[in-house]
Amino acid sequence: MDEVESAYRTLAGEVTKVAEVTGATGMTEARGATGATGGGEAKRTVPPEPFQAVSEGAADAYRWALARREHGPVTGAPAHDVPDLWRLTAEADAAAVLLDDPVCPPDKRAYVRGVHDALAWLCGQSDDHAV
Repeated sequence: MDEVESAYRTLAGEVTKVAEVTGATGMTEARGATGATGGGEAKRTVPPEPFQAVSEGAADAYRWALARREHGPVTGAPAHDVPDLWRLTAEADAAAVLLDDPVCPPDKRAYVRGVHDALAWLCGQSDDHAV
C-alpha cells in the first residue's frame, strides 16, 4: 500500500505540471504494413500519445486502487472499498480491450494507456509502474 501511495503522489505531482513535447515535429516513427504495395514494413509517423492524458489515467487508476475513487476508471464499476486483485485485473483487462480497439479515439486511448500501465503494475503483470 505504501508503494502504491508513493507512486500515486509522484504521479499526481506530475499531472499538475504542463508536459513538454520533445522533438521538432512532435511525431514518432512507427512501423506498419505498407498496405497498397503489400511490400513488408514501412516507416510512418504517428502522433505521440498525449502525456497529460496518460498521467491522468494512471493517477485515476491509483486513486481507485487506494479506494479514493468510487468508480473504476475504465468500466465505471462501483467500488466502495480497496479493490481486490480480481477487480484490479478485470479493470486492467477492460483497458486492454479498449487499447486494441482501432476506433478508440486518441485522447481516450492515451487516458486508457495510463490506466492500463498502472493497473498492470499493481496486478503483477509489469515490473514498471506508471509515473
